Amino acid sequence: MDKKRFKSPDTRTEDLANNAMELLRSPDFFGKYLDAVERCGVVGEERNAEVLLIVGISRLLPKPINAVIKGPSSAGKNHLASSVLRLFPEDAVRELTSSSALAWNYSGDDFRHRIVYLQERNDASGAIHPARLLISEGRLIRKVTVARGADRGTKTFVAKGPIASISTTTKNLLEIDDETRHVSMWVDASREQNRRIARATVKAAAPFTREELMVWRKAHKLIEVRGKMPVTLPQWFEHIAERVYVGDIRIRRYFPAFSTACTAVALLRSFQRPTDERGQLQVDFADFWITWILFESVFVDSIHRSTDETMETRLIVGKIAKRKGSPVHVSDLMKELSISVNRAYARLHNAEAVGAIRRANRPEKGNRKVFLPASIPRFIPDPEELFDEIPEVGQSVRLLHPLTGEWIIKYR
Repeated sequence: MDKKRFKSPDTRTEDLANNAMELLRSPDFFGKYLDAVERCGVVGEERNAEVLLIVGISRLLPKPINAVIKGPSSAGKNHLASSVLRLFPEDAVRELTSSSALAWNYSGDDFRHRIVYLQERNDASGAIHPARLLISEGRLIRKVTVARGADRGTKTFVAKGPIASISTTTKNLLEIDDETRHVSMWVDASREQNRRIARATVKAAAPFTREELMVWRKAHKLIEVRGKMPVTLPQWFEHIAERVYVGDIRIRRYFPAFSTACTAVALLRSFQRPTDERGQLQVDFADFWITWILFESVFVDSIHRSTDETMETRLIVGKIAKRKGSPVHVSDLMKELSISVNRAYARLHNAEAVGAIRRANRPEKGNRKVFLPASIPRFIPDPEELFDEIPEVGQSVRLLHPLTGEWIIKYR
């Protein structure tokens, strides 16, 4: 009988590092990532899963991104988050199911450059304000009076950030100070998604092995090391700043978050290209394009999807207008939804106030207000348009679409 051969610990460590580096160098990294997440039990939610990946990587940067996953109870918000975070090293994540203000203040370096995962933001989950301060200020300072012992006097405790916060909620809107500090992402609660999940429960899936998990965690460790290298935005990014949507004051926080996302994507993709002669990384146009694919709808929703009801009103107004071939009056909405005139007026008013619908006739005397669905503006223009507008980005760009796996190739 042949003797079973075992690899030495050093050989296994070397194999692990080689496999992790091979993963990071693959142009199809995002495709491999989606396969891993699916084998961890996530059905659909490809964009949200990749956004959470970039949010997690951003913890290594000076101003990380913070995300809140929204959706009804039982929609799979925490399953999505925990499946994504499972691929990160255990010491990169601090998971909280409840919290106290004092626990935050006495944490020292424990949260610094880590992902803070807070399940189900609600009144029962404890003090949320410390997370808000760590996000905005980068630290918490608490002064305590000590009345006894050698330490008598005033003692200062400092909890250090920055942190990348990921949380879940059934609410469509958080408190305004929390809402503006996070990008919002909604899980798919459609009937089609229900069907996909039902099918997945009876379909045999290849198990996600411990060896594969270790490769992903090693890959994140390699990204951590690379994260100490400076990553800069190119000068042509000034053109992006000139074209970003500025119709909402939240742009003041969301555009820096988008820039951070570009930097995190560049950090991830840096293993596929050499650094410059100064040993620095710079965001290239492919990094920007990938970030746009993943985050454009996230920022649009964060700005314009104030409540599900306003977006539902927009869809209903569009359906009625298409059916009747003319703009929609309040009476049309009353009939369609079997609601009172006051309720119909309220829905139209709220939808118009957030830009989900627009008035279709002039406000003249005797004119009845009629409405059409509004075109929701983009957060950042399409990269194809920007490529033609910005010669500094180069003569060509080539990337794999992070969601479809198809090549995008553009020449001048």
